[in-house]
Amino acid sequence: MSQTENQYYDEFGFYSPQELTRATRRQPEKDFHTGPDVGEVIPAIVLPNQNGDLINVERSLGPNGGVVVFHRSAYW
Repeated sequence: MSQTENQYYDEFGFYSPQELTRATRRQPEKDFHTGPDVGEVIPAIVLPNQNGDLINVERSLGPNGGVVVFHRSAYW
């Protein structure tokens, strides 16, 4: 963890407003399910966009499919 002007960065270049320790960053449990496998059909999903409008993911897919990414948290 390096510090630059009260900003902390880990070995992957991720920013944190405070120093990350083992207590604040843990590895997931051994059998932690991270989502569907590649090619697996997902259930119907409706999510809000940045304006709060509900978007049906299936209707928003392009001819090659799509990608949905979830972030637990982010610093913008």
